[in-house]
Amino acid sequence: MNDMINMITFLLSFALLSIAGWILLIMGIRSRREARLRENTEHTRTTGVIVDHVLKIARTGRNGGSNIYYKPVVEFSAEGQDYHLEYGNYMDHEKYPVGKTIDILYDVSDPTHFHLEEDPMFLGHGGAVRIGIIWIIASAVFVYVVVTVVYGERIDFGPLWQSIADTFNIR
Repeated sequence: MNDMINMITFLLSFALLSIAGWILLIMGIRSRREARLRENTEHTRTTGVIVDHVLKIARTGRNGGSNIYYKPVVEFSAEGQDYHLEYGNYMDHEKYPVGKTIDILYDVSDPTHFHLEEDPMFLGHGGAVRIGIIWIIASAVFVYVVVTVVYGERIDFGPLWQSIADTFNIR
């Protein structure tokens, strides 16, 4: 009977706590699918070079603190024209140094609308999927630990879960 109460408590708590993870996972998968469809129908690939970074400083909070961001300036050729454009998203200037060759996806009808293929924000749909999965796993572990502490005994999820619990010394 106690195992049944523990299991029900675990499942209900996990369901409530993991909702955000499931939402992120579903949104990320849908968004990624739509982005890939758009990429294949509206964009063309080319190669460009990061030629500079534009420094942006943004104030954060009331304490007057600030964050420093870098927007890469990219040169590439598209549709017979050369472009020298500041990219819209902030990126890590050390990971994307001046001189780095990078793949670009641009809109054929307007090459000033482009994305760096490696941009974590452009691939952010995958980021939402990863965060969703991590959130769901973290929810399960958190709820398991809380239920275990509250009821003072392990929930029997079978040999696999027991080996995980033993590995991380969860009591």
